[in-house]
Amino acid sequence: MPWGGTGNLNLLPDLFCSVSNQLSWEHVPAGCQKARPSSGKCLRVRRLPWPAATLTQAKKYGIIPIGFITGQLQSERRHATAGRLVIELGRNGAPGDLEQRLRGVLRDPTLTVLYWSNAAGAYLDGGGKPVPLPAKKDKRVVTYLERDGRPMTALVHDPAALDDPDLTETVLAAVRFVVERDRAYGQLPATAIDAAALPTGFVTLLMSDIEASTTLLNRLGDKYRDVLNDVRGMLRSVVSSADGREIDARADEFFAVFERAADAVQAAASIQRAFGRKRWPDDLPVRVRIGIHSGRPTLTDIGYIGLAVHIVARVCSAAHGGQIVISEMAKDAVAGSPSTGIRFHSLGRHRLHGLVEAQGLFQIEADGLPATFPPPRTKARS
Repeated sequence: MPWGGTGNLNLLPDLFCSVSNQLSWEHVPAGCQKARPSSGKCLRVRRLPWPAATLTQAKKYGIIPIGFITGQLQSERRHATAGRLVIELGRNGAPGDLEQRLRGVLRDPTLTVLYWSNAAGAYLDGGGKPVPLPAKKDKRVVTYLERDGRPMTALVHDPAALDDPDLTETVLAAVRFVVERDRAYGQLPATAIDAAALPTGFVTLLMSDIEASTTLLNRLGDKYRDVLNDVRGMLRSVVSSADGREIDARADEFFAVFERAADAVQAAASIQRAFGRKRWPDDLPVRVRIGIHSGRPTLTDIGYIGLAVHIVARVCSAAHGGQIVISEMAKDAVAGSPSTGIRFHSLGRHRLHGLVEAQGLFQIEADGLPATFPPPRTKARS
């Protein structure tokens, strides 16, 4: 029978029932508005502002207008995507993995998250490299997110990934939350120097902190202030002489950046030698642990942010007082430098807090440095 005959109208409810089953709509008892009068099965449908005449005809023939199905599918897609987004981004994922999570939620493997840098005057990728935005002829588009009217983040994506205004609003709200959270917990503000004067690109970060600082504070009382000042003075002197730049000093922590990984390693060795010679009040053992990591943090108007900041903090936390622990990436960055008596002792691969992948850790060994320490202070060895 050609299309248009009454016989084919009976096929449409079957088609609709198939679609509705995919959407898991609710079956209700007899006596409701039926989608298939002949079957006795009922479907509860959402009421939308369809014209009365259209709905009347739909009731008469026992079918659902195709526009209703299309709109429902779009609505289900939007809500499903928003739901996945809330679940995925609501988890405490690893720092810096926003891009990967958005790719999965929006099903766009090409999606890129870029961060604005005032220092560079451009958008940077997660590795700190400037990235040109797509040209008009490019198939990808850019969705911008601002902070206080200033550039903040840009999403470069397939147009189909954010073709719904309501979904776009949900995505941007979620991205803003994650970016602001990462700013709060994964940033290294420059308090000792103008952020614009810090190096960009591939750099090496050094972090140190005082082991058992709370114990020292309890034992020394007001004298701890003098010890802290002496510690910072020693660190600043060595870092400056090694062509490094102090970024920040907060409580018992100290952060510096070097353009060459070899300079950071030499500075760390000199720091530990200096602490080994120093005599402290009441003969208390004042020791610092040092962590070193190389990467491409993003330089903003307030300092560094990004995964590299997280990693150097975790590497430092894995060390013991008097020890220097360096990441595999930083070790590889030193490999091309002339030998200066520095040796690397492998500590294995370890899972660091908040990071998805295990990191290769190495202990720096050199003349005048202690060589024996307990295992790294990490969750588990991989």
